[in-house]
Amino acid sequence: MIVQYVISLNNVKKSDLGSVGVRAMDLAELREKGLNIPLSFVLNNQAFEEFLSENNLQEKIFHSLNSSSSPRKAYDEILAFFAESRFPDAISTEISEAYESLTIEPGSTASAIISKWDMPFVNLIRSPYYPLGTEDVEGILQNIRGLETLLGAIKLSWASFYSPESISFRKEKGIGDNFRAGLIIQKMKKAKQAAVAYSYADHDDKLIVVKGFIGMQDFGFDREILGKDYHEVNPNSLSITKSEINVQECAIERGLEKEELILQDLKGEGSRQKVDDRQVSEIARITKRAKSFLGKDIKVYFEMKDDYKYVLLACQRAGSAKRAVIEHEEAVVQVQDVKAGDSKAIVVEHKHEVEVAEGENELGLPKILSPEEAKKEVLAEDEYLARELCPEPEDDIVRVDESTMAEPEAQVYDAKADEPVEEEKIEEKVEQEVNLLEEVLKIKEITERMEEHALNNSHESYNQEARKLKEMMRRLREQ
Repeated sequence: MIVQYVISLNNVKKSDLGSVGVRAMDLAELREKGLNIPLSFVLNNQAFEEFLSENNLQEKIFHSLNSSSSPRKAYDEILAFFAESRFPDAISTEISEAYESLTIEPGSTASAIISKWDMPFVNLIRSPYYPLGTEDVEGILQNIRGLETLLGAIKLSWASFYSPESISFRKEKGIGDNFRAGLIIQKMKKAKQAAVAYSYADHDDKLIVVKGFIGMQDFGFDREILGKDYHEVNPNSLSITKSEINVQECAIERGLEKEELILQDLKGEGSRQKVDDRQVSEIARITKRAKSFLGKDIKVYFEMKDDYKYVLLACQRAGSAKRAVIEHEEAVVQVQDVKAGDSKAIVVEHKHEVEVAEGENELGLPKILSPEEAKKEVLAEDEYLARELCPEPEDDIVRVDESTMAEPEAQVYDAKADEPVEEEKIEEKVEQEVNLLEEVLKIKEITERMEEHALNNSHESYNQEARKLKEMMRRLREQ
């Protein structure tokens, strides 16, 4: 059978962005670079579009959005439309086969596969082709088990694209109704500890922030876990520069009877440090690597099991290099029956109030000037130096009557003079400025590659780049 709707995370290519979305693309990149990503597959945009078309949902959605008395009422109607819709056989068959494949761990023996043939718990993470807000967890569902429950959860996650908050977000960003979207289906790990890490701090972009807590991740749950420990880490030395140990009263765990996610009282255990210093430094190191691979500031969701640190999701920082987006969010919880008799899926939605502020160059790269721009800067600098070094004469200084002086034939230097004409001096300075900027960029590229090789313990590659840097610095000093 030719697979059309399901893509393994290992097989996602850069050309698949429109089909699998930004979050899936970033996870695939991190997996390719060697980070621990749980077994996952992506339900692509073709499945989403064919599901909508098969059930005539585009027309129904349009009618609800334009005729309902309120956006919330329209969304309730859309949720009902999705719940009543059915999957085309080809799509449900591929989902079933991909879901069953998640039961097989890499390296498992045949006897182990047969003895542990239990349907796994999975997370669902929506992945549109456009970046979502850094803190956006809408449409993320946890602890889904069983094929029928999974199919119902997929409908809920897809329907969340038509929530009032999602529609408002797309409208604000200038994204039309014909958007494309993937859906990540990720095998859950029964973790004892979790963390979220930011490659930047609110008050200092050069720090890494790690928030550690006991239990499983709280995205997709009915409320955020309070009392997470707060650590600031120096990205160069990976040493902890600041720690705040807070009291965590409850943790998210899977109940033993119904296997649903519950809040477990931690009692005195929640007052101690949740993730030790060694793990905090390691989480910061992984976050630093992830940022270098993706080339963007990110928030990373971690879970820890048996000293393994799994990256569940990497969310790009909201805004661009010139604009910082600050989101104020209010949680709105809806509990939907995925299928009568089965466990319930919990959808966490968020109301966004967005403020936009001007920011600095996010990557900290030197501005690249064109020759014309460099020429203007040199001229401006020359004028400034002339004013500083040769100020205008004061009134009590004897002035020379310039009218009695012979006017020169042309305002150029004598061809025999040592100094070049003014135009040639300016062009020479412009060329020097441009060459210097090019050298700075080359040095930055080499140091970034050296850092990546150091993180990967690639000693030979690191030494090669170090020799290049040494030679370049020697040449610059000679100039």
